[in-house]
Amino acid sequence: MSKTDRTITIAIVLACATLASALMLKLTPNDSWLALVGWIIFFVAMQAPFLFIQSSQYSCTAWLERFRKGE
Repeated sequence: MSKTDRTITIAIVLACATLASALMLKLTPNDSWLALVGWIIFFVAMQAPFLFIQSSQYSCTAWLERFRKGE
């Protein structure tokens, strides 16, 4: 994955986390900047595996190719 793709992926994750955090801030009675930052951290942490999977997206299914070639 190139550096540009990685930057775009991180930007999308941060944008989604910010939008989800703003929605949660509207739905919950707690209305402070600290709560917003907490929700952003929570949603970024939930999407963190997506950031790591992108670099090795075929490694988890590589064994399927091995079995198919053996037939």
